[in-house]
Amino acid sequence: MAVFANGRLIVSPATVVTIDDSALANQNLSVGNVVALIGKSIGGEPNKALRFGSPSDAKATLRGGELLTAVLKAFDPSAQTNGPSQVVAVRVDLATRASLILKDTNGADVISLLSTDFGAYTNQLKLKVETASSAGRKLTTQFGNDFFTKDNITRNAFRVRYVGAQVSAVMTINGTQIVLQAPSGTTVATLDLSVHKTMLEVVDRINAVTGFTASVLDGNGSKVSLNGLDFVTAVDVRTADYTVKADLQAAIDWFNDVGEGFVTATRASGAGLPPVNVSFTYLSGAVDGTVTNNEWSNAYITLQGVDVQWVCPITSDASIHAMNDAHCAFMSNVAQSYRRGFVGTALSTPDADAIAAAKALNSDRTSLVHIGFNDFDADGKLVLLPPYMLAAMLAGAFSGLNPGTAMTNKSLKVRGLERIVRNPTDTDQLINGGVLPVESTPAGFKVVKSISTWLVNANFNRVEVSVGAAADFVSRELRNAVDILRGEKANQQTLSRAASIVDSRCRELARAEPQGPGVLAGNAENPPYKNISVSIDGDVLSVQVQVSLVVPVNYIPISIFAALFSGSAAA
Repeated sequence: MAVFANGRLIVSPATVVTIDDSALANQNLSVGNVVALIGKSIGGEPNKALRFGSPSDAKATLRGGELLTAVLKAFDPSAQTNGPSQVVAVRVDLATRASLILKDTNGADVISLLSTDFGAYTNQLKLKVETASSAGRKLTTQFGNDFFTKDNITRNAFRVRYVGAQVSAVMTINGTQIVLQAPSGTTVATLDLSVHKTMLEVVDRINAVTGFTASVLDGNGSKVSLNGLDFVTAVDVRTADYTVKADLQAAIDWFNDVGEGFVTATRASGAGLPPVNVSFTYLSGAVDGTVTNNEWSNAYITLQGVDVQWVCPITSDASIHAMNDAHCAFMSNVAQSYRRGFVGTALSTPDADAIAAAKALNSDRTSLVHIGFNDFDADGKLVLLPPYMLAAMLAGAFSGLNPGTAMTNKSLKVRGLERIVRNPTDTDQLINGGVLPVESTPAGFKVVKSISTWLVNANFNRVEVSVGAAADFVSRELRNAVDILRGEKANQQTLSRAASIVDSRCRELARAEPQGPGVLAGNAENPPYKNISVSIDGDVLSVQVQVSLVVPVNYIPISIFAALFSGSAAA
């Protein structure tokens, strides 16, 4: 007799406990609402998704340029909305790093230095090597008025002494081995440093050689020995204790330590002596790099692996706008990572040209703006910023809103518009043409209607950015929630779990703000979701549910019934 339980066939009598934790699954919504900006900056690693949790983080990394300005605008777009919790930035220009080679007293390369950051500005980094006040070297790296410095950079690895009967004993160290001779000229041991990998292992091996004694110094027993020691040739270890040094590696380790932030160091091949003193010397060779469509394409490939929902290129180039739209369409329709884009034209774009640009895009996943605005750039100067900066601001605003909330009639933090757009004379034409208009009102600078460039029909989820974003949010949340069932057995229990998962997730999606996102709306007569249907046919689990997406209030007709006054009076 046997029983099958918890995935095992139990033959020997036993009490087996199985815990079903499915009821403990986290029911909270799990998908995000993150904005990504692509553009040129002074600092930051190129073609990498850089995440910033605050404007100060962005300033410290990007340092300047249009990408930084756009990130700052995205973080603080409107007094009526929350700013995004994080902003992703991708530097599109393929900037390189500045470099410098340090040499030893023989003129051989010993340390190769690279700036930690990228871009032409890193050519302003400089470095100095001096004799230490006590031992080793004093190193200083500096950029402007900021600097890192360290005195007495040295490392005593271990001590060696020959106490045997021979009249002489010498030791030779190179990058790969230690050779012990006693007497001089007669090799008694060769230590392969690829085998004896730490200082402690080396010391233990030396102590096993007749007549030799060794001891680790200054707690360096765990330090790597291979290519970690300073080189010596036939140094005397008979007449006195000899201290094996690792000053070169100590210098390299300081450059690479968290205490120094300007450069990284690599030990040159065959290097075995500390660097020679040099006065302040600048790193060189860094460039910002040119930007072509290929660099933009690579940036979008990078974003394919990042979980973002809003994407904005910091450029007025129509070809990049089309590339951005294609990226959003591919990620939404094929990769099932729904996202939407905002793009902006150049300054002084006429309404007719903006309408033509929107018509060329004609996409429910891209919104286009064409009005520049006055505001402060990343350097704190009041300037006229181009419309693609307004696009970044709107993308940041939507990233800070609960999905399903429109930017219609919400104010923007700008100091003035490039020109006045008349409502309704100009705004009617722009809205009908698929251009997202902004206007100056007595209550501030506001979005007239937050629409996409979609012109094919008037479906809310196509035209209204907020409704489309709500649909994306619901789709992502339900897909992620139900995906846990992929690979499970096709049985009645799985059917029940699927129905339960959909119901609980829809309930959370319908939870009103501020406790929930409120992307589904309804009442007792017309619930926010209904008609959940789950079925299995072979290996296909089909799920259906009807949901009511929130739609923004765009129009408010008011009816006033006027009547004549009638009455009488007596004296």
